[in-house]
Amino acid sequence: MNRTALCIKMLQILNAHDFVTKKELAERLETNPRNIAEFKKELEVAGYMIETTKGRYGGYRLLDKASLPMIRLSEDEKQAMNDAYSFLKNHQDFLSMDRYRQAFEKIKSSLVFSHNQSEVVYRGRNHALEKNIQKMIRLCEQAKKESCAISFDYRSLRADTYKKVELCPYEVLNIHGSYYCLGYCPQKHDFRTYKFSNIRMKEMKILKKHFTRDLDFDVNAYLGKSGLMKDEPIEVEFLIHGENAVLYAEAEMGVNPMMSFDADRILHVKTLFEGKLNAMQFLCSLGSSCVILSPVGLRAEMQEEIRKMAQNYL
Repeated sequence: MNRTALCIKMLQILNAHDFVTKKELAERLETNPRNIAEFKKELEVAGYMIETTKGRYGGYRLLDKASLPMIRLSEDEKQAMNDAYSFLKNHQDFLSMDRYRQAFEKIKSSLVFSHNQSEVVYRGRNHALEKNIQKMIRLCEQAKKESCAISFDYRSLRADTYKKVELCPYEVLNIHGSYYCLGYCPQKHDFRTYKFSNIRMKEMKILKKHFTRDLDFDVNAYLGKSGLMKDEPIEVEFLIHGENAVLYAEAEMGVNPMMSFDADRILHVKTLFEGKLNAMQFLCSLGSSCVILSPVGLRAEMQEEIRKMAQNYL
C-alpha cells in the first residue's frame, strides 16, 4: 500500500474512533510506528486537525470529525458483515442487539449485497439478559458518558451482607458472557471490578458527583490475558488422557500453552494460568482424565480437594 493510501486509511480510522494509540494505528496500517507521525504531518498539511497525546499510551484524536465519502465494500467485507449479524443475533446476551440491527439494516439498504444471510450456522447463548441487569448496565453507561459517580449495594462472593459502594465508572466489560463495571473506588483508593448480577448488586443510582477521568488509564492493566482476573501467574504441567485429550488439543488452555499429542491419545500440556484458583477450577473440570505433573504444591492441593470431594459422596 502506498503512502497516500496509508494516510487516507489512517484518516478513516481516526474518523471512526474517538482516540487511537500509535501502536494500534501501526498495526492496523501494517507499517512501522515511526511512520505514523509522518502520516499525521501530511494530514495536517491537508487541513485536518489532529490532537496528540504523549506518554506510554499516547496516540491521536481527530478534533473535527470529517464527512468522508462512503468507501466501497468488497464482497468479502459484505459477507463478514452478514456473518457478524448472524453471530450476534444468536447471542441473546449482546446488550446492543436492537441498535445494531437498525444500523445494519441502514447500511445494507444503501449497498448491494449478493448474500442475504451468513453461510455459517451459529448457535450461541440461549438466555437473554434480565431486564434489571440491562437497566443497571444502561445506568452505568450513562454515568460513564456524563462523568458521574454511581452508588449501589454489593455483596461479594464471600460476604453475607451487602455494603454500599461508590464508584467512578470507567469501563463496562463483557467477559465470557458476563458483564462487569470497572471503575475507581474512592473508598478503596484504587480501581475495582464489580459484576452486574441480581444476586450481588442492587439499588444502583447515578450521583450528582462528577469525576475527571485519568488520561493515563489503560483497561488492559486491570485485565488478565485470558479473562477478567489479573492474578499471580502459575505455570502448570499436566497430562490429559482419552477423549478429553482430543477435545482439548483443539482448545486454548491458559496463556501461551505448549502442547504435544502422542500416539497413545495423551496430551502433554505446559501452560500459564492467571491465578491458582483459575488453574484449580479448570483442572477439576477435566476429572479423572487429568494428571498434574507440576508444580508439586498444586498437585498436593488437588489431592486434598479430591479427598474433600470424595467425602461428599461417601
